[in-house]
Amino acid sequence: MKQSMMAELGKMARRRHGNLVWDGIVRGSGVLGLAAIPAVLSLPEAGPLVGFVLVTIWVNGPIAPLLPATYEPILMLYGRLYSPVVVGLLGIGGTIYVEHLNYHLYRKMFDSRILARPRDSRWLAWVVRKFNRSPFFTIWLCSWSPLPYWAVRFLSPLARYPVGRHLWATFLGRFPRLVFFAALGTWWQVEIGWLLWITGASIAVAVAVWWYRSREARNAPAGVVTFNR
Repeated sequence: MKQSMMAELGKMARRRHGNLVWDGIVRGSGVLGLAAIPAVLSLPEAGPLVGFVLVTIWVNGPIAPLLPATYEPILMLYGRLYSPVVVGLLGIGGTIYVEHLNYHLYRKMFDSRILARPRDSRWLAWVVRKFNRSPFFTIWLCSWSPLPYWAVRFLSPLARYPVGRHLWATFLGRFPRLVFFAALGTWWQVEIGWLLWITGASIAVAVAVWWYRSREARNAPAGVVTFNR
């Protein structure tokens, strides 16, 4: 019985869970959960911090477009409970892990023959040339400002910008942003209930938009391709 259970666990460990990012998130979450058990048993106060890192990994993963404005209230909530610098360090650790996975996934996608035509298009070549004028600054700027980070998430591997520099620019831009929102939770004396309500509402709106778009895609006539806006 024990041997069969170990064999099943071994199969699950070797099995690929979706694409590179999903597989890395599932495996990373499992490893983090197992590694955190001794720490939580000896220091129960660390339990919520482990949960925060797991939330960071999942919120910054493939479901990030479905969870707009969700992570900031979580940062503010944890900023009430722990040092904003600690929250920022744990948050940036989970973020860098996911972005490392994203970089290699998109690099693999762009190297495939399936995307050869759009990859070699004149318009995309023009965008890449613009990006290559100042890639480090562009990544850093998008990491902390309202500018969309997803743009450099695609452009960096497409332009074959070194992953180490990409992650370093992300760290320099994203870490101060995480610390700021965590500290904002201590400065802005809004009730915790409101933070939870804002987080839940943003998730509900994202799910509603996803459901509407899915129904729209299912009801579209055959041969009509719908695109996310």
